[in-house]
Amino acid sequence: NFDITMMDLPCEHATVDVYSTVGFEKNVTKNIRKYPVDEDGVRQRYEARNWHQNDVELWDPAVPEPIEDLHIDGEDAISLNDATFPYALQTFPYLFVKFYASDCRNCEDLAPTWEALGEVVTDTSMNIVDEYLEDTDMDENDEYSDDEYEAAVNKMAPVLVTKLNCSLYPRICSKQGVRVYPTMRVFVDGEAKGDYNGHRTVMELVHWLSHIEAEHREPGELKMHKVLEYASERTVRNEEEEEWNDALTSYRAPSYSWNVTRHPGCQLSGHIMVDKAPGKFLIHAQSYGHDIAAHMTNLSHIVHHFSFGDPDAQKYMEENSLPGMTSRFAYSLHPMDENVYVTGELHQAYHHHLRVIATEFGEGAMFKWVREKAQRVYRILQNSQISTYRRHIVPEAKFSYDISPIAVSYLEESRSWYDYLTGVLAIVGGTFTVVGMLDSGLSTFSKNHYY
Repeated sequence: NFDITMMDLPCEHATVDVYSTVGFEKNVTKNIRKYPVDEDGVRQRYEARNWHQNDVELWDPAVPEPIEDLHIDGEDAISLNDATFPYALQTFPYLFVKFYASDCRNCEDLAPTWEALGEVVTDTSMNIVDEYLEDTDMDENDEYSDDEYEAAVNKMAPVLVTKLNCSLYPRICSKQGVRVYPTMRVFVDGEAKGDYNGHRTVMELVHWLSHIEAEHREPGELKMHKVLEYASERTVRNEEEEEWNDALTSYRAPSYSWNVTRHPGCQLSGHIMVDKAPGKFLIHAQSYGHDIAAHMTNLSHIVHHFSFGDPDAQKYMEENSLPGMTSRFAYSLHPMDENVYVTGELHQAYHHHLRVIATEFGEGAMFKWVREKAQRVYRILQNSQISTYRRHIVPEAKFSYDISPIAVSYLEESRSWYDYLTGVLAIVGGTFTVVGMLDSGLSTFSKNHYY
């Protein structure tokens, strides 16, 4: 049984795994509830869904060309660096950035789709510029350089599609709070407005950008609808896809984004059935469609409750005391409750080592009322220590448990009346013997003193 708040790990990346010497269960979500926690530690009122991330398309099948072929006529998704990224934030009102890493496989799969998105936005921008030149009666005799034309295309773009390599510029990505690769983030007037987490297809990306634009632009200033036309020509291959695209265009889908906070957390609570064998319970960052940034993974957590066995039995034992039990008996059932474990350095996480001891109640009239409510409970001997990981390994909060082969049993033994009588006579006889010895000793001492 557990109720743990991860202070700096979003719910969409929080994964629970259970391993034991006789088997394992990965990504256990059936009996687990997830509640997002904001950066101020306030739990949200809605419960997060444990949706299957492998249902998300990781690349656009309508873009079969390899990235090398798409780069023959130049890169339409502009590469940023530590100098151009701040400039782009200040200059362009709508900026769409893909934060990626050189060794990220998911980033490599997304690269052709991202470049295709840059192409359709560039084609749309060129069309807007050409229409402007025609409307202003500028002809081929007017002199303007290719660089000026390219600058005009970027300036008129509904959104500037860019990318930034976090392997080369880690400080920028750390400052932006990039936790996973790839992270697709849109900036409006220099401020982050959302991360995209839907299907990674050109049409889905354009529809999402249209939704963002509708939230921040006036109706007469909207441009993304023009990009939809070029995106449809670029990716729609047959009549079925065309019908699907028309239906999607007419449907106002909910936003895939949320307000970006620097330190979103997640409260995980529930129960898991484990084997009666040594094992470990893990909470770590994992994503089917992303590569986790190890240096940005913070596994600091608060343990609200952690125990083994029936919760009702534990509650009963807390509310009712038994003869012979210490005052710390109830505390030993869940010694980690309300403890806070904060890591102060990068690449660190707490490991908790737990020795679980079964406590049973035997036969007898005294324990009969106890057995009806709590036939067996589990006490925990706990030790926690902080562990340091290698730089390329993602940290994980680990709860290692070992079921003790020794159990504690509380037994009741009754005594018959003659056992009681024998005890009383033994006490009386012993008292008589001691008094006689004292009397004899005092008499001897008095006679010696008199002579």
